[in-house]
Amino acid sequence: MSYTIHSLVEAIMVPPAMVEENDGITVVAKVLLQTNKGCVFVTSIGEVVGIITERDILRVILREGGMLTPELKAKDFMVQPVITIPKTATLAQADDLMAQTNVNRLAVVDEEDSLIVVGLIDAEMIRTSIKTELLKNLKKRQKYFDEK
Repeated sequence: MSYTIHSLVEAIMVPPAMVEENDGITVVAKVLLQTNKGCVFVTSIGEVVGIITERDILRVILREGGMLTPELKAKDFMVQPVITIPKTATLAQADDLMAQTNVNRLAVVDEEDSLIVVGLIDAEMIRTSIKTELLKNLKKRQKYFDEK
């Protein structure tokens, strides 16, 4: 499939990794390792209330002096607010929103102002999809010129 900066977020989003706000830090770390997504969204009653990245786990380890207690809950160290984008937004809009809010990941929601996360998109996904499309276009043009 071919993606451009005008493609919709929905085309390249991946399923999100989720934890509940009362899950312990060991559950959060396990989900991060198992999903290999770099972040988990924290939910309460099905709605997103925070985000935890691998970097946030490292900050907690440093803050706690390397001694993590299993009682530490996701809600105790999640980052708020979660920046969301509707799945019908374009990759250009997602890229602009990441730049404006200084984040590398966005929670994808069905519609604007929803707190039900349906996907995840990150800056690397956008760069990769655009780079792939540019290379395809360059090869097409090169082939055209080679035939002339």
